[in-house]
Amino acid sequence: MSPKSELRSHIRSARRALPAATRDASDKSLISAFSAIVRASHARTVAAYVPLAYEPGGAGLLDALAAAVPRLLLPVLLPSRDLDWAVYDGTLTPGPLGLSEPPGPRLGADAVRAVDLMLVPALAVGLDGTRLGQGGGSYDRVLPRVSAPTVAPLHPGELLPAVPAEPHDQRVRAAVVGATTGYETAHLHWTKGCAIPHYWHSIGLSANDGG
Repeated sequence: MSPKSELRSHIRSARRALPAATRDASDKSLISAFSAIVRASHARTVAAYVPLAYEPGGAGLLDALAAAVPRLLLPVLLPSRDLDWAVYDGTLTPGPLGLSEPPGPRLGADAVRAVDLMLVPALAVGLDGTRLGQGGGSYDRVLPRVSAPTVAPLHPGELLPAVPAEPHDQRVRAAVVGATTGYETAHLHWTKGCAIPHYWHSIGLSANDGG
């Protein structure tokens, strides 16, 4: 088993084993954090994803984002494993590989070039921004198109000193790690060498540029 596969297996097992109260606290803190980020940044269009079981943010993430931003885009998996995009209108339909997707008109793979913020799914993120995904390669195709901040929601323990990387792997600019109790807030980590947009200093998160 490769180092990537081993780490994927470990993170997936750890997510399944998280106590319900810990997962709930992490999800709620992430939802609160990203709602604050969207409002503080005055984002008009945000790209996100439909969380799978045990993924950070949980079932409440999409509706919270939709309430905070005028236009929320969600991915549509193409046969090539690249991603098309459609506007989230509050409904989802079954898609390929057990995924859910918005039923509206497809906007094309380049729709993410115009977003103001992108939430990126990840199993883990290294301090240099290297992202460990599920292994399909979709976001390694997508991320080079995105100039807006790209941020991965994570559960506690998933921001690591380093993760295994290959030449094609794309980095994210930041990660937000959920809190372990309901009395804490999510923690924002900017990756090494990444400039921090000014508006991120004004939101109620503890920021660390990773430098």
